[in-house]
Amino acid sequence: MINNIEDLNIIKDLEALSFIYFKNDKCSVCVSLMPQIQRLVNSWNENFYVVDCFDNPEIAAQNLIMTVPALKVFYAGQELISMIRFVDLAKLQSEYNRIKKLLD
Repeated sequence: MINNIEDLNIIKDLEALSFIYFKNDKCSVCVSLMPQIQRLVNSWNENFYVVDCFDNPEIAAQNLIMTVPALKVFYAGQELISMIRFVDLAKLQSEYNRIKKLLD
């Protein structure tokens, strides 16, 4: 869980791919989607982080998250993928494969 902006900025600046999932515990879609995304990201051996937008509205606002669920992927401070409201797992797989080819 990410609980402050400073931690998020450090994570964004990592050289490794960082998957940041923005959720709200009151959102049933967020709750059911999170384990699916987490399993997928863990199978790739990538970093997975969670921000609860209800508890940390300033982090959500800084990242232009106005609705949940949302997933953003960063590499070395650059946003590579942004999926807001509709997180398509098949598209995420495709985008990940494309990014890994470019990084390798």
